[in-house]
Amino acid sequence: MMIEIWKQRVKQHQKKMMKYLKYIFNDHFVIVCLFLVGAMGYAYSNYLKTLTSYDVKGQLIGAVVFTGILSVGKLATLIQPADAVFMLPKEKAMEEYFKQAKWRSLWLPSFVILVAVAVLMPLLVAMSGFAFSDIFYFVTMLIILKETDLNAQVLNLKTKETSDWIKTRFLLFGIYLIVSSLALFIHPIVGLVGAVVVAVSYRFLANQKNVALTYQWEKMIKDETNRMKRIYQFINLFTDIPALKGFVKRRAYLDVFLNPIQKKHKNVFYYLYARAFVRGTEYSGLYIRLVVIAMLLSALGQSFILSLFLTVIFLYLTGFQLLPLYFHFDNLSLTVLYPVKINNKLQAIKKLMLILMMIEGLLIIGVSVFYLSFIEVLIIGVSAIAFNLGFCQFYLPSRINKMIKLQH
Repeated sequence: MMIEIWKQRVKQHQKKMMKYLKYIFNDHFVIVCLFLVGAMGYAYSNYLKTLTSYDVKGQLIGAVVFTGILSVGKLATLIQPADAVFMLPKEKAMEEYFKQAKWRSLWLPSFVILVAVAVLMPLLVAMSGFAFSDIFYFVTMLIILKETDLNAQVLNLKTKETSDWIKTRFLLFGIYLIVSSLALFIHPIVGLVGAVVVAVSYRFLANQKNVALTYQWEKMIKDETNRMKRIYQFINLFTDIPALKGFVKRRAYLDVFLNPIQKKHKNVFYYLYARAFVRGTEYSGLYIRLVVIAMLLSALGQSFILSLFLTVIFLYLTGFQLLPLYFHFDNLSLTVLYPVKINNKLQAIKKLMLILMMIEGLLIIGVSVFYLSFIEVLIIGVSAIAFNLGFCQFYLPSRINKMIKLQH
C-alpha cells in the first residue's frame, strides 16, 4: 500500500515539474547555457595547460569538492500536511515509503557527482598524477557516501531536536572529508574501502537507534515544504509560480533612487515600475543574485573571452528574467483608468530595464578592471552598451508583444 501511495505521488510530482520544465529549458536559456559552458570550458582548458608539475593543491581542491558535492541533494519525501492525520495509524508501514524516497532522492546527486568528478579529473591528472580510470573509484566512493548521507536524513525524520541533526551533519562531513582525503592522498581504492566501512557502520548504528524513535510529523511536513519552496524559487526565475508569492518591503532607504523621478504625467508607469522593482523581492532579489553571480564568475575566470561572454550572457539573463515586470500592474484596475497611453508602459519598462542593465554591466566591468588591460575593458564596455541598447530597443518590445499574444 505504501509503495503504491509513493508511486502515485511521484507521478503527480513529475507531472507538475514537467509543466514547468518547458519554461526553464526554452531555446534562449539553452543557447545561453551552451555559450556559458563553452566559455568556462575554454577558460578551464587554458588553465590546465599552465599546469606542468605535481602540486598538492590539486588533492586539496579535490578533497574540498568531493566533500562539498555530498551536500547536494535533500531527501524528497513528498509528504503532505494531511499525512500527519491520515498516515499516523500506518506509521510502522512508512519505513518502506521512506526507503523508496531515499533511493529516488539518490538519482540527482549521483548525476551531479558524475559530472563534478568528470570535470575535476583533468585537474587531478595534471596536478596529482592520477589516471583517468580512477574516476570509477571516486564516483563509486562518493555515491556510497551520499547514500549514507540520505540514510542519515531518513533517520533525521525521527529526530526531534534540530541541534542533534546539526551535530550529526558536522560529524558526517568530517568523516566524508577524511574518506575523500584517504582516496586522494593514499589511493582511490583505500577511499572506496573507507566509504564501504562508513556505510555499513552507519547502517548498523542507525538500525539500532531507529527502533526506539518515532516520526516527527510536523518537522517532516515543514522540511518538505521548505524543500519544495526552494525548488519553486528556482523555477520562479523563469516563470510565475502560483504556489510561490513574493512579498513587498517598505525599504524607505531606497527612496533616494526614486526621488529623482519627476512627478509628471508621462512618468506614471516609470515610477510604478521603479517602485515595484525596489519593493518587490521577486524582482530586486533576482536582480541582485544575478549581478553577484556574474561578478563572482568574472572574478574567478580572469579571462578576457570569458568576461566578455559572461557580461553579455548575464545581461541577457537579467533582461529576460525581468520581462514579467511589464505585466505587474495588469490586474490593478486603477492603472486601466489612468489617462495614459498604452505605449507609455512600453517606454517606461524600456527605460527602467536599460538603467538596470547598464548598472549591472558597469559592476561586472568594474571587476574586470583588476585583471584585464584597458583595451580589453573598453571592448567589454562597448559590447555591453551595444547589447543593452539592442536588447531594450528591439528584443524587449518584440518579446513583450509575443507574451501579450500568448495571454490572449
